[in-house]
Amino acid sequence: MHNAPPVAYPVGRFVWGMVLFGGVLLMSAAGLCAWQIQSQASGLLVWCAWVFWAVCGVATAYGAPKQVLSEGHLLWTGDVWMWRSRLGAQQFANEDQDLQLAVGLDWGAGMLLLLRTRDELRDRGGPWFCAGVDAQAMPSKWHGFRCAVYSRPKAVMQSNGSAL
Repeated sequence: MHNAPPVAYPVGRFVWGMVLFGGVLLMSAAGLCAWQIQSQASGLLVWCAWVFWAVCGVATAYGAPKQVLSEGHLLWTGDVWMWRSRLGAQQFANEDQDLQLAVGLDWGAGMLLLLRTRDELRDRGGPWFCAGVDAQAMPSKWHGFRCAVYSRPKAVMQSNGSAL
């Protein structure tokens, strides 16, 4: 049992994702150019570095959009987190499945949350999905949502009265 009351919070589109990706791609290319100029490297090493950079960029562009949840609700029942998609697309095998939630970034007026199903957690191989939440989406519920995100489980009492 957790301390926070139940809450449903809308998750919108993460509009800064492409800008962030482009910025990282541009900065990494600038770093690679600076390395090439400063080290005066040439030949096969430079070609391998640029091919590796390109492969990483293409792999990220291909895989990243599949890891972002958008247009749905994060539900806190008082015991577990769940995801409900507004678009009907199933990012998780069973949307009523318990989710593990972790805070990736928190800037006060918004959060980047990392989610994965608990079954995948036990198997140690499930992917993390990102969800961007913003206080402006539902200001009246923002405080309750933050409380639910940061709430710690209450200690479970044993039959002899001591906490686990």
